[in-house]
Amino acid sequence: MLKFGMSKIHVIIPAAGSGSRMGQEIPKQFSSFHGKTLIEWIDFIFSNVTIIDSISIGFNLDERNNVENSNYTFSQKTKIYYSGGSTRSETVLNTLNSIESSTLDDDWVLVHDAARVGITESFINSFIKEVGGDSVGGIVALPSVDTIKRVDQSNKIIKTEDRDTFWLAQTPQMFKYKILIEALSNFPGVPTDEAEAIEALGLKPMVYKGLINNFKITYPEDLINMSQVFSTIIEGKIK
Repeated sequence: MLKFGMSKIHVIIPAAGSGSRMGQEIPKQFSSFHGKTLIEWIDFIFSNVTIIDSISIGFNLDERNNVENSNYTFSQKTKIYYSGGSTRSETVLNTLNSIESSTLDDDWVLVHDAARVGITESFINSFIKEVGGDSVGGIVALPSVDTIKRVDQSNKIIKTEDRDTFWLAQTPQMFKYKILIEALSNFPGVPTDEAEAIEALGLKPMVYKGLINNFKITYPEDLINMSQVFSTIIEGKIK
C-alpha cells in the first residue's frame, strides 16, 4: 500500500453540470449505464482505491430532491455536497471550501470528471504513486498523435505546430489542498481545468500518460462508444 506520510488523499467529483450537449432532459452524470448511473460508477471506481481517504461529490442544489429521494448508492468514503457553481471550477472551489475542516494544507486532492468512467483502479494507483512524488502535482494527459494546426478566426491555417509538445488533458488532476484552493481562488477568470489555475501561480504540473478509454462522455455517441468497451473495463475493476 502506498504511503504519503501524514498526508491524506481526497477526491472531488464536480457533478453540477447540465450536460446539455447530450440532448437529454437529465444531467449526464445521472444517465443510466450498465446498472448504475455514471456518477455511481465513478464513485465505485475511486472508492475501491484503498489509499483514497475521502470522496466528495459536488451537486447542484437543484438536484437535492433527486439525489436524496432516489436509490443512488455511494460508498462509505463518500460525502455529498450541494456545492455546485456556475462553472466547473467554481464547483471545485466550493467543494474545497466545504471540506476544509477535515483537510490539511499538505493533503492531496484529486479532481475527476463525473463523465469519465473509463478509468481503472490500477491506473489511479499508478497515477497517485507517480504524481505524489512531484513537488507540484500533475494531471493525466494523452500525447497528441494527430498533426496540430493553428487557425485564424476564419478557420484558415496559419501554422502547423510541433505535435510532440502538445498533450490532451484529462482527469484526474492532483494537487496539494492549499495550493489548489489558492490557485482557484485567485485565478483571473474561469480556468479550463485545475492545472491552468496552478500554472497561473507560476508552477509547472507534470503530465502522466493517460488511457484512451478515459475519454469524457459529452455526446450521445460517446455513451454508445463507452458501452462497447465498458464490459471489459469493469471486469478488471471488480477482480
